[in-house]
Amino acid sequence: MNNSKRGNTTVFICIVLSAIMSISLTLVYAAHAKAVGSYADGVLQLSADSVLSEFDYFIQRDYGLFLLQGDDADFSRKMRHYTSYSLDVLDGVNIKSCKASGGRYNVINTDLIKKQILSYMKTVGFIKSTNNEETSWSQTPDADRNHTLRHGPTIVSLPSRLMPEQNIVNKAESAAASLKDPSLIFQSGTSKYLIDSYVLGKFNCNTDRNADDHFFKNEVEYILSGKLSDTENVKKTDLALEAIRFPTNLAHIYADPEKNAAVMALTETITPGVLGTVTQAGIAAAWAAAESVNDVKLLHAGYKVPLVKDAASWAIDIDGLLNATNDNYIRPSVDKGRKYGEYLRILLFIQDDDIKIARMLDLIQINMRRNYDDTFLISNTCCGIGVRAGIKGISYEFDRTY
Repeated sequence: MNNSKRGNTTVFICIVLSAIMSISLTLVYAAHAKAVGSYADGVLQLSADSVLSEFDYFIQRDYGLFLLQGDDADFSRKMRHYTSYSLDVLDGVNIKSCKASGGRYNVINTDLIKKQILSYMKTVGFIKSTNNEETSWSQTPDADRNHTLRHGPTIVSLPSRLMPEQNIVNKAESAAASLKDPSLIFQSGTSKYLIDSYVLGKFNCNTDRNADDHFFKNEVEYILSGKLSDTENVKKTDLALEAIRFPTNLAHIYADPEKNAAVMALTETITPGVLGTVTQAGIAAAWAAAESVNDVKLLHAGYKVPLVKDAASWAIDIDGLLNATNDNYIRPSVDKGRKYGEYLRILLFIQDDDIKIARMLDLIQINMRRNYDDTFLISNTCCGIGVRAGIKGISYEFDRTY
């Protein structure tokens, strides 16, 4: 009887121990699978960061942007290489698939570049850009030479070629009436202000040169006008600046008693009587236009022009209308107001953000092809990658961006 009880107890204990061993083994294998899965996830994340670490050095150095150059095949090959290097030390851990794609983060999506610019400007970029504004021209052999882009493959691959044409002169004419109080334009810290500060700090304009090795002399004017010639970009930008200046100059003529009286006197000389109203309007418009042309000449010469003028800042008298079209400019008795770069900021403010960023990318591509790699295409770069992988029966999917 006792032997029977002991036998039953032994059997029971064996059954219990077997269950415990089964549970223990299950827990061990589960822990192992969890550890492998966690390790594989960490390896994949690190591998993706390693791929992103191969950003273009020159773009980052010159423009503060992190752009990864290559195609999906390149990214996938690098991801598999980095992942295999770390997982090969584990027995029985096989990589079923490992793919990476930059398509979702291609720079053609201008919002991604805008995000990077804002991030850059909120850190070191704003200080650098502020220090670069209103600098003097460097005296290099190309410093005073206008360029025209004629290389067909470069032209057709520019990102802005895919976007609809927008005329900055028309935009300036439409916006001119509302610019008497431009406080929002010069309000530091707004997204537009930071992006426009980036433009003015990284790219050349007609009065300020930030880089000697850039192809265009007038890059900010290119961002505004989109022409393939330095000369044409300045001409079109000048027309936009004149459009900005004209309404306030015309308003000053009518508001200033002396100027209004001079217009009336000249009108009576040319067209006396009731028909003089049309002549009066024409004379006032011609005078305001001549002053606007002179304003732009002053800006190019490095002088300041106030947004709203008074008698002291007015340059051309009514007798000097005929001489206002030559290459010379007339200086007023005071030098006050805003300089050329600040007027460009006004035009940048009214320019469409997508056009603005696309043309920035144009310039980056042009300068990269000129200075570092004559086959470089900005469309072959991205700001991040999406990763999809299968390891030991587990699927992984995530994105990594700069």
